[in-house]
Amino acid sequence: MDGYTMRMELASVLHPRSGQMLRFTLLDPAGAKPTDMQLYMGMSAHAAVVKTDGKVFAHIHPAGTIPMAANSGGGMAGMDMSAAPESEVSFPFGFPSAGSYRIFVQMKHGSVIETGAFDLLVR
Repeated sequence: MDGYTMRMELASVLHPRSGQMLRFTLLDPAGAKPTDMQLYMGMSAHAAVVKTDGKVFAHIHPAGTIPMAANSGGGMAGMDMSAAPESEVSFPFGFPSAGSYRIFVQMKHGSVIETGAFDLLVR
């Protein structure tokens, strides 16, 4: 990344078939929260969870977001997304089985999309 870092915080040991909150924070090169956060594809962040054996793939969105359908005018309908997103996001997720997973998280600041990759072991 371009001097930016992304951190992951887990509340506990990961277990299959139980709900988890996966928390991520984007920090600028000085270690501060960016002040120019932007929506990326209509959301504050996106994540993909992939089990390394290829048996699990999930595209997830942060807690508190509402899926929106495109309207006929080509825009997004249903929710005012005018407020700038935060540099901290939480994703609710339940790992379906034990094993090794990789999570890719994308957040946007200014015109730059930052991607973080994190490896996890679910016991």
